[in-house]
Amino acid sequence: MRRSPLLVIFFTVFLDLLGFGLVLPLLAKYGREARYGASDVEIGWLIASYSAMQFLFSPVWGRLSDRVGRRPVLMLSITGSVISHLIFTFAPSLAWLFLSRLLAGVMAANISTAQAYVADVTAPQDRAKGMGMVGAAVGLGFIFGPMLAIGVGRWGQSGIGLTAAALSFLDLLLVAGIVPESLPPERRGSAASAEGRLSRMLRALSSPTIGPPIIILFLVTLAFAALEGTITLFLTDRIGDLTPQGTRVLPEATIGKYLGFMGILVALVQGGLTGRLAKRSGEAPLILAGSVLIAAGLLLLSAGHSPPSILGALAVIALGQGVNVPSVNGLVSRSAAADQQGGILGVTQGFSSLARALGPGAGGWLYGLSPTHTAPYLAGAGIVSLAAILGLATVRSPARPASAGQ
Repeated sequence: MRRSPLLVIFFTVFLDLLGFGLVLPLLAKYGREARYGASDVEIGWLIASYSAMQFLFSPVWGRLSDRVGRRPVLMLSITGSVISHLIFTFAPSLAWLFLSRLLAGVMAANISTAQAYVADVTAPQDRAKGMGMVGAAVGLGFIFGPMLAIGVGRWGQSGIGLTAAALSFLDLLLVAGIVPESLPPERRGSAASAEGRLSRMLRALSSPTIGPPIIILFLVTLAFAALEGTITLFLTDRIGDLTPQGTRVLPEATIGKYLGFMGILVALVQGGLTGRLAKRSGEAPLILAGSVLIAAGLLLLSAGHSPPSILGALAVIALGQGVNVPSVNGLVSRSAAADQQGGILGVTQGFSSLARALGPGAGGWLYGLSPTHTAPYLAGAGIVSLAAILGLATVRSPARPASAGQ
C-alpha cells in the first residue's frame, strides 16, 4: 500500500468534510440575518443543496477521473471548493449564498474520485482498509467541523468562510505537492453511465436481503438530515437570548458545542461500542435498537425547553445513530455476494446521499408549518418508527448472501 498518497487522500476527504461541518451548523443562523432574510423553508433547501449536488455529481467526477486521471480531478474540485468558501464569506445576497453551497456540493462530490484513487493504489486484500480510511475521514470531518466553529465563530461569517477556504487551499497544496497520478494512461477509459447507477439502485431495492436494510438507512438518514437542517433554528428559538427587537440569538460557539457534543458521542459509539455489540448479537437487533432510540430521542427533543433536556435528547439520538448506521452497513455487506461488496456499498452510499439531499428541505418546510417548531421531529419519529418496524422484520429474517443476480 502506498501510504504517503493515501494519507493525503485521507486529509483531502477530511478537509472537505471539515469545511462542510464548519459551515453547516451556522448556515441557518446566517440565513436568518437581515441581509439574507431567508425563510425556514429556504434555509432547509439551502442546507439540502450541498448534498443534492453531491449526489448528482459524484458519478460525473468518477467518470471524468476515469478518462483524464485522478490527480487533475482532485485538484480541480479542491480549487472549486476554495472558490465556494470565498463566495460564502462575501455573499451579498441569498442567491449568492445558495451559489456558494451549490458549488461546494458539486466540488465535494470528489469523494468518489478519492475512493477510486484508493482502489488504484491498494492491493485487493488492503482495499477494505483503504476505504475505511476514507470513511473515517468523512466521520472526523463531521465531528471536528462544529468544534472548530467554536473557535473561529467569534469572527462571524468571515471567520467561518475564510477558515474553510484556507483549509481547502492547504488541501490543494498537499495534493499538488505530494499526490502522484494513480491511473496510468493505458488504463483510462469510460465508466458506467448514470443510467447504470440508477438501475443498480433499483435492483438493490428489489433484493429481499439487501433491500430492507437500505430502506432502513434511507428512512433514518432522512429523519436525521431533517434534524441537521433545523437544529440550529430549534436551538436558537428554544434557548436563544431574547433581543430588544423580539428575536432570539444564539452565539456560534454555543451552537458548535451542541453539535460537537453530538458528533463526539456518535463517534465514540461507532468506534468503541457498536462493533463489540454486533459480535454478540448481530447487526439486525442493533438496527432495531438504534431506530427505537432515534425515534425516542426525536420525541424528547420536541418536548425540550432547557439546555439539559435538549442535550439529553441529542444524546439519545446520537446513541441511536451511532449504533444504527454502521450496523446497517455491516448487514448490507454481509447480505451481498462476495464479488458485489464495492458496488452494493456504493449503492448504499447513494441512497444515504439522496436522503441527505431531501431531508433538510423537508425539515425546513415542516419547521415553518408548526408554531412550536416540533413538526420535523415528530414526523422524523414517525419515519424512524417505520424503520424500526422494518428492523423488527429483519431481526426475524437473518441475512444471507444475495446471489449474483440480485
